[in-house]
Amino acid sequence: MNSMPSADAPEAFPPWLRSPLAGLAALVRTRQPPPGLLVVGPEGVGKGLLVRTFLQRVACKAATDDVFPCGICNGCRSFLSDSHPEILEIAPEEPGKEILIDRIRSVIDFLSLSHSGPARLVFIEPAESMNVNAANALLKTLEEPPEGAMLLLAAARPARLAATIRSRCQRLRIPPPDSALVRQWLAPMVRQGLGVDEALAASLNRPMAARALLDDPVAIERWRQDREALGMLLESASPFPVATVFHACDLGSLLPRLQRLLVSAQTYLVTDQADAFARLFEPGALESFARSRGLQELSSLFQDSLQWHRDLPTALNPQLRCEHMVLRLWRRAS
Repeated sequence: MNSMPSADAPEAFPPWLRSPLAGLAALVRTRQPPPGLLVVGPEGVGKGLLVRTFLQRVACKAATDDVFPCGICNGCRSFLSDSHPEILEIAPEEPGKEILIDRIRSVIDFLSLSHSGPARLVFIEPAESMNVNAANALLKTLEEPPEGAMLLLAAARPARLAATIRSRCQRLRIPPPDSALVRQWLAPMVRQGLGVDEALAASLNRPMAARALLDDPVAIERWRQDREALGMLLESASPFPVATVFHACDLGSLLPRLQRLLVSAQTYLVTDQADAFARLFEPGALESFARSRGLQELSSLFQDSLQWHRDLPTALNPQLRCEHMVLRLWRRAS
């Protein structure tokens, strides 16, 4: 089911997305929407929420001048159940995988059908995950779009998209929102003793991820486990207890936070200041960790951590995997 804001609580919608949402609604009211729209912005800024709110607004049968959907009409219900006949969403079969050409062929078939509403809409996210064959197939559709078709693409890394696709799309940029505005928006959602600043740091400064964290007791507990594991990495006199704690964590959430810790360590060596993520740990612990390794080794560890994340789907013994990672992290620069 699509992740949508509550139709009866538009105040929960991120304020930095309201103006872009109104602009999207105006595009369709002209009945001449661009055949391609590329929504770009950092991860976690709300690109997907923006587009899906817009798609539901197009599907909504009850909303009038409001840019928000009603959430209860047949059009909204069909969208929320992924069964709207004129809206199609395309994503990788699994997070982190490529979008393959067969998925784009389904887009071509979908757009060939007639439509009764203002447009037949396709949303592709993350667009940069299309492989070469899929991107080439989509390009043909963008070059000769069917009448009334609108392709919406969302990308955090638009440079990974073919230049020919980027050039055929109107661009909508969602910049990082003002930090004070984000904190004000998140403040009413604080619960379970997790503050806004900690939620943002734990979510790698991604507002939508921070909102999801604050709303999910399981995610909060996962963060606390990750924080304990990273704190032990910084403070423990032996690697073996650290490996045990790493093994108890979900590596899918721990590894991005480990990467952020390594970046914080590099930042400290350059600026002599602890950033927001570093301040979540014992004062002095990150400094000692950073100085004992140095910039070059920290950079090498960061690259290794990226590979560990890519290797997660491989069938390795979980305990041995954690021991390997921790022993590598434990090695000091010579």
